[in-house]
Amino acid sequence: MGDKDDEVDGDMISIFHRVDSDQVIYDNKTIKVKMIGKYVMGDLLGEGSYGKVKEMLDSETLCRRAVKIFKKKKLQRIPNGEINVDREIRLLKMLQHRNVIGLVDVFVNDKKQKMYLIMEYCVGGLQDMLDSTPYKKFPIWQAHGYFLQLLDGLEYLHSQGIIHKDIKPGNLLLTLDGTLKISDFGVAESLDMFLHDDTITTSQGSPVFQAPEIANGLPEISGYKVDIWSSGVTL
Repeated sequence: MGDKDDEVDGDMISIFHRVDSDQVIYDNKTIKVKMIGKYVMGDLLGEGSYGKVKEMLDSETLCRRAVKIFKKKKLQRIPNGEINVDREIRLLKMLQHRNVIGLVDVFVNDKKQKMYLIMEYCVGGLQDMLDSTPYKKFPIWQAHGYFLQLLDGLEYLHSQGIIHKDIKPGNLLLTLDGTLKISDFGVAESLDMFLHDDTITTSQGSPVFQAPEIANGLPEISGYKVDIWSSGVTL
């Protein structure tokens, strides 16, 4: 036993080799860090028709954030692209709720013709989670928990006169602690506070989640019911 242990120890020691300090090669390559204001740019999280989403780090608080990056030229090629982004910024600035994505900051780089929307960081979305499940659906208890959070967020939006118009799993994000966040307000609509009802005349949401009255081409639609219908389809 003693001889075998010595042999093993000897083999282990032979793995390491002594190197003099003058033989050590150091890589002095400098990695350039991209900063947007006080935020350190990170890895790519996703990419859509409007732009890219990257991870960010607040250099002061060390909080993780997400940034939506828009190129003005690209927005100009998309029907209502600039209008939708401006609308999203305006709405998010006035909204604050546990189940609605929070807008932290906005930066505009006129030289590069880019706009940066600094948002709350989420670890993923319901659509990605559904795609990774065997039957493309959650257990009842899990779906129930997410649906209750969706209704809480939707109730708040409607109390503020906001019609989302594009509720679907792809626009529902999750934080690290499992909090659901309603996101993507590009096609949302803010009702006139002097109107006596929730009638809307346009809807640009995803066809699969749209209410029958939209598919039938009705000229006037109940905005609140549109969101409720798409929430039911999502469930």
